[in-house]
Amino acid sequence: RPSGHRNLRLSADGTYCVLAGDAGKNYVYVIDILKEKQWKLKSNYLKSTYAPCFINGENKYIAVCGGEGKFEIWDIQKQKSFKKIQTDAKNSWLSSSTSVHNILAIGSQDHKLRLFDVRNWECFYMKQFNFIGGSLHLTEDLRYLTVSGLYGDRGSVLKID
Repeated sequence: RPSGHRNLRLSADGTYCVLAGDAGKNYVYVIDILKEKQWKLKSNYLKSTYAPCFINGENKYIAVCGGEGKFEIWDIQKQKSFKKIQTDAKNSWLSSSTSVHNILAIGSQDHKLRLFDVRNWECFYMKQFNFIGGSLHLTEDLRYLTVSGLYGDRGSVLKID
């Protein structure tokens, strides 16, 4: 089964690419485009890997989403996991992620948006939305989030209260 678009992310400066494994695959590939090197990061926490994103658009940390409401934070320079987080979405897979200004946004199969402060990893905002997000993007001012639908040609703009 081919990977969906939600499993590939390019860094803001175009020097790294992260490719998540998909359903039943507990690894991600990190590709250093400039050095033409690739390495595999294997998770002992996630059973499946989806929706990777670079934290704050920097090339140091990535968030990788999984099933059962879990996600994991990796230091890609050290090639080590340093944070594992279980959300309240225990029966849902986390389908999308994005990060701006110390905020990590996670969309999930249970139709909720969760915002985490990456300085303490606390979830400080949760909002129900009407479909599963396949792609998320936060505006620089953190006032709006765009969501494209995972199934079908749908999209939405959410105002962050």
